[in-house]
Amino acid sequence: MFSTPPLRVIALISGGKDSFFSLLHCLANNHAVVALANIYPPPPSSPPNAQDCQDGPPDLNSYMYQTVGHALIPLYAKALGIPLYRQQITGTAVDLQRDYSAPTIALPETDARHAHSYDETESLLPLLQRVLANHPHANALSAGAILSTYQRTRIESIALRLGLIPLAYLWQYPYLPTPVPSPAGLLQDMAAVGLDARIVKVASGGLDESFLWENVCDERVIRRMEKAVGRFGGSVLGEGGEYETVVVRGPNGVWQGELAIRDGQRAIQKGEGGESWLEFTEEGMVEMIAASEADQDEWKQRIKTPLLWDAQFKTLVEELGTIDWNNPEPGASDPDATPPISMEESSTKPPQPWSLPPLTTITTSLLFISNLTAPSSTPLATQIAHILKHLRALLATHDLRPASLLSTTILLRSMASFPTLNTHYATLFRHPNPPARATLACGTALPPGVDIMLSAVAAVPSSTPTSRQGLHVQSRSYWAPANIGPYSQAIACQAHPAGAARLVFVAGQIPLVPATMDILGAGAHPPATGTARFAQQAALALQHLWRIGTEMRVAWWTGTVAFIACEPVSGAAQALAAWRCWERMHRPPPTADEDDDDDAAGPDAWERTYGRQGRLATAAAPAQQLPDFARVACADGEAPVPGFFAVQVAGLPRGCAVEWQSMGIAGAELEYRSFSSARTAHGARGRVCTVTSQPGVAFEHVSFALACSVEDCLAECVRWLDRRMVGRAGHATLYTAAGAAFLGLEAQIVPCQRVWGAGGVELRAGLVVQWGG
Repeated sequence: MFSTPPLRVIALISGGKDSFFSLLHCLANNHAVVALANIYPPPPSSPPNAQDCQDGPPDLNSYMYQTVGHALIPLYAKALGIPLYRQQITGTAVDLQRDYSAPTIALPETDARHAHSYDETESLLPLLQRVLANHPHANALSAGAILSTYQRTRIESIALRLGLIPLAYLWQYPYLPTPVPSPAGLLQDMAAVGLDARIVKVASGGLDESFLWENVCDERVIRRMEKAVGRFGGSVLGEGGEYETVVVRGPNGVWQGELAIRDGQRAIQKGEGGESWLEFTEEGMVEMIAASEADQDEWKQRIKTPLLWDAQFKTLVEELGTIDWNNPEPGASDPDATPPISMEESSTKPPQPWSLPPLTTITTSLLFISNLTAPSSTPLATQIAHILKHLRALLATHDLRPASLLSTTILLRSMASFPTLNTHYATLFRHPNPPARATLACGTALPPGVDIMLSAVAAVPSSTPTSRQGLHVQSRSYWAPANIGPYSQAIACQAHPAGAARLVFVAGQIPLVPATMDILGAGAHPPATGTARFAQQAALALQHLWRIGTEMRVAWWTGTVAFIACEPVSGAAQALAAWRCWERMHRPPPTADEDDDDDAAGPDAWERTYGRQGRLATAAAPAQQLPDFARVACADGEAPVPGFFAVQVAGLPRGCAVEWQSMGIAGAELEYRSFSSARTAHGARGRVCTVTSQPGVAFEHVSFALACSVEDCLAECVRWLDRRMVGRAGHATLYTAAGAAFLGLEAQIVPCQRVWGAGGVELRAGLVVQWGG
């Protein structure tokens, strides 16, 4: 069932339901939990009747850690039969940014005099170093983050510094497809495996002390809580700090005993603002559970995991499954009927010397740096170092740093160069949220002697500092693939200083099953074969694009490029399959979806104070639809589908067959036009698809028919850009198999093997133009 080798996991536990349910998902995914780790509060500064430091104050309000009930934590070592390691919290919440940046100076292990000046996150570092000293083969770290970016990014920072794979199986869990969707579905899924999580703190106007020591996974308590939260606002899952829990029992086979806390061992304490919590006056005990051999794995049959496919993508996959890919539906144009690419453009002819000059263009908001290469025939590492030095210098001339980068496109001669590239490329970024990135191999389509070519987009100084926002999930989850390199899933910036529109640059998405990070087709999710297999993989990679876009509140895509890597004879069928996916996902729904519960789970504590979700605590905002047809104006009867190119290349990351690269627009009203271009002098027609936002930021996908000669195509590209750029600033990207013929074109060039457009029709070239902004 599992093709990925099992991990040896250190489970961070707070005592709460989320950390223990995440632990169960680690086990359900065939991993082994080798140690438990916990952070506890420091002792009171001048306590009466001071206890051991591990029995410090009853609670410590923290954005990062749950500390109420911490006196019970030592019991879990016996209850689960897993070694437990603990560390006292030092410091406070110094870095209040949502995305965490590791300190440049390491925290002294014993210097308590300066502990207050370090962020409390760093307390995890000595704790996990101690765990690793005793369990040197541990290679992963599990945490219970669900919606808190603040918490997740801090745990990821610590884990990655220690070489641990971060696991957050509950990330975005409330929004993922489950067998029985419900706002309280996570609590019901916990109940299904026998988790007994008692409420030990309430901090919401809707929850009073009568909820204390109730089992939050009990259906009766869930119903009570839904009513209370419904009246006063908040999260039934406790994601806004409404309540906190400690788990007293879990499934047989994992739990060897349960925490036994008598009524007289707990007392209610009250704080300001209606807060109440339980203080445990005596040490509890663990009552061992008598379990049969048959009980050991029975809970795995009851644990529920999110479905692989969202509803609309499940429908897409079902439709794709009805297509006979060897015989396209009647009336569809046969992509293989188009004329073949000329021999002069094929790889059978010895490559002729050619090179691309670097190009820099700038708009009001964006700086485009294109076609950076190094002197040919030098070692790969030397080429990379030269290009990165050149990139830094070009950024510096515009008063920019690598932190200003929004997106990069990296072309390699061979994907075998990918590890070397990553090692050098990562040195550019010492800050959270590096740029989105797409990486592909172009093989012999690159100029001779060139092993790497880089193009980049950066935000210019006229953009406000807060305009750059990122999504950088490095934890393995069920949501979307974790980052496996120095790039973010998405980076957004202001499209124009005078408008509300935001551009969202999304990293290239490939068909990885998020929970295992396997290419679809391995392990537990085998698809079909041939083009049918490719279609399923294209659908999964596109679903990742959609989930990221939805999280970034994208309303519409400016267009897309589906990079495909396959045998030449399969290219046309796979281009058609990719088009079918793209076109199907832009069909208007039959009826408007009024079921908007996007923020039912509520904000986390950091978001409530500092983030955009803080404004949603009492009135949930409607979910962002993608695509949002209500925001797009088009001609009557026109079915708007953003521009599409399928581009065949020599290779893609992980040896996969497809990678989607797209840019989205958020927060703007849009206009859409699609039309056939005028005939060229030689009679070949193209097609143009335009998306425009106000004030005057436009994106065009221009298709040049295969019947158009290379010379005519170049002339048409020059003429098109001359018309579009009159009085405007802009940037163009050309996808073509005849890269050497376009040296005079002021554009980013992506040399490839073949190009297709809408309908799976093969093209001479595809041009993407962005102007304004």
